[in-house]
Amino acid sequence: MTKHCVFLFIVIKALTIKTATAQTGVKGTIWDVPGIDETPAFKTMAVDSAIGIIYQGLPYKQHAQSVFAYYATPGTISGNRSLDKHLPAVVLVHGGGGTAFREWALMWAKKGYAAIAMDLRGNGPERKHLENGLEETNGQTPYFDVTPDLHDQWLYQAVANVLLAHNLIRQFPEIDSNRIAITGISWGGVITCMMAGLDNRYKAAVPVYGCGYLWECGNMAKAVAGISLQNQETWIKQYDPSNYIGKAGMPVLFINGANDVHFWLTAYAHTYALVRNRYLCIKVGMKHSHHYGWANDEIFTFINHLFNNTPPLPVIKDFRITNGQVTASISNASDSVQSFLNYTTDTTSLPEKRKWESIRVSVKSNKINCPVAPAGAVVWYLSLLDGNGLQSSGPLQFLN
Repeated sequence: MTKHCVFLFIVIKALTIKTATAQTGVKGTIWDVPGIDETPAFKTMAVDSAIGIIYQGLPYKQHAQSVFAYYATPGTISGNRSLDKHLPAVVLVHGGGGTAFREWALMWAKKGYAAIAMDLRGNGPERKHLENGLEETNGQTPYFDVTPDLHDQWLYQAVANVLLAHNLIRQFPEIDSNRIAITGISWGGVITCMMAGLDNRYKAAVPVYGCGYLWECGNMAKAVAGISLQNQETWIKQYDPSNYIGKAGMPVLFINGANDVHFWLTAYAHTYALVRNRYLCIKVGMKHSHHYGWANDEIFTFINHLFNNTPPLPVIKDFRITNGQVTASISNASDSVQSFLNYTTDTTSLPEKRKWESIRVSVKSNKINCPVAPAGAVVWYLSLLDGNGLQSSGPLQFLN
């Protein structure tokens, strides 16, 4: 067998598959290529509480590409796969420095979901480079590289590998293909924003931290500015989520920290403004990491309400500012819901270092009526906190 062989399609007791062709929304984009709508060939590497698989990506550097992923279900955890029937599913997209996180897939499986978490850096278990996987120089992901060959660009392949992972999981017989969501952390959030507009088969999307308009975001803006003007134009046109997320038809929950170091609120607001069916959750003091990102209970609450009709997040609606007064209504509110006006008057610090203040405002009969942020505020927004500790937010207000 040669080094660059094509995977044999393997059907074993651990994983079986339905044969079908997927239909994504990539027509007319750079991902409109042969194979992108097909279920990828795969093989099983290990079977325990999470199944390790390698599936075939698009051609990369003139050879067949290998992509590693973990797949977990309630049945893989219990050891009884006969329990896996009509499962909702979630596609999990890691961010910078990440991998196929086994514990992330298991977390969702324990909640009753099937989950697939793929590695987008060419690595397999224990972060060891996979033969025929994507390549990184000195372990650094080339997020903004614009190579002469489109098919060798990291983000081109990363997006394709997420599309193919979705093709794969939706063909497993235990999956309810009408209940599949996607969520991603940081750069995985960037890709999730893209997927919301590129892959209309998802029924929910939750980007955490990541957004579009990356040339407006601190460290991201520096990275964009570090490539040639021609490559900047090419990268933004091909990859920035602002080109795609406006086509999202599914509900999208945006989660970010008010002080996020990588994804600033200005770019965040420009991104969510493109989405009609949007929900917001902006947290003061939220840290930036994979584990902090996926630990937000709002993610599961949002998706599970859509898929299993469980109680939803509280939502701020009918937000208005009139003569210096803010009015809004709250839907899905519990008796214990609290509301806060969050603001910063800091005009000298970088966004990630600004000090934020929170003032509790009264809620009466699920209505909010309060003055706008105090004089000197440059950014403010309303937020809700329910009795379960779940948060949601109103739209960001910029006063400068």
